[in-house]
Amino acid sequence: MFFERINRIYGRRDYLTRKKAYHLYITDLVIFIVSILACLLYIRQGIRVGFLIFAVSALISIFFLMINRLEAAIYSILYLSLTALTFGIFFGMQTGNVYFSMATIIVLFLHFSNSKLTIAVSCYTGILMAIRMYQYWGRGELSSAFIFDTILKFILFCTLAIITVRVLTSHKKEKEVFIREIHHRVKNNLQILSGFANLHQNNEIQSSDQQIKSFNERILMLSKIHDAIYKSETDYEVDLNKVLEEIVGLIRIQDGSSIELIRSKNGAPLSIEISVPFAMIVYELLNNAVLHSGKKNKESKITVELNFSKNRYMLIVLDAGPGIQNKSTWSQPKTTGFTLISIMTQQLKGTFRFDSNEVGSKAVLEFSNQDLFASLLQ
Repeated sequence: MFFERINRIYGRRDYLTRKKAYHLYITDLVIFIVSILACLLYIRQGIRVGFLIFAVSALISIFFLMINRLEAAIYSILYLSLTALTFGIFFGMQTGNVYFSMATIIVLFLHFSNSKLTIAVSCYTGILMAIRMYQYWGRGELSSAFIFDTILKFILFCTLAIITVRVLTSHKKEKEVFIREIHHRVKNNLQILSGFANLHQNNEIQSSDQQIKSFNERILMLSKIHDAIYKSETDYEVDLNKVLEEIVGLIRIQDGSSIELIRSKNGAPLSIEISVPFAMIVYELLNNAVLHSGKKNKESKITVELNFSKNRYMLIVLDAGPGIQNKSTWSQPKTTGFTLISIMTQQLKGTFRFDSNEVGSKAVLEFSNQDLFASLLQ
């Protein structure tokens, strides 16, 4: 009955809140039952003040829990339990074992509060432990070895418990950051698609069918980029060699072109956000090379070379095409492809140029590896 009511009250809350409410309710029940049993077992020796306060705190916590006051329920059980421990030390049965109660309270604070508060409570309970042991030692009931062993084990327990919870909390925060990162990437991709649509809409050179075909190819290219990204070993950077492999493979499938890929020997790690504009430039350059070199010689080979050293990237695309003699063709672009290259080069804060001669054409892209670039895409 009570679980059904908790489900009705907290059913629409987030997963962690629902679980916290269930855990708190079970904890309150266990504390109440154990405290009542402890009081009844030794009723002839007097009232066990500490356990009595424990039982009352559990009932108060359950009351707050049932009226949708989760925070009040949590802090009532925490602070009243700490009060119960304090009363038990000074006014409870002196023959009782309060040390396990200290560990229990520390675990309660770890689960339902934060690490800073738990450290403060650990220090406070450590002081209570020292007072209790000093009293026993003064009466000759404890040896110094037992006192030091207990204190050292208590410190070890608190340290390990806090570190464990900190690690678990860090994993939770890392997942939250990763989820936000995914939303950010989705937003960026939607903006890129919107930009594609605008560029194709303003392109008066291509026919409608050609625009749709080019638009679909660029969307497919974007999916290939993310395929390479999700195959990477980390969630924050990708090896550009892998990205190039995906794009070259896509161009080969689309056009059957002969493309030689020369990879960076030492790898080329780059932020995932920055790798997207880089890959888009590569795709446009390869499309341009396939188009123009193919007109001149069907058997011509396209070479893609990536170099990375001293945090500096250099991409070279060589083909047998006629090249671009007029610099304004790519510096002041009018076509969709060169417009994209210009925009993405600016996002990389890099430099781009065409070198042409009688042998063929060479496109060169250079940029640096700086974390600052990632903020440009936000």
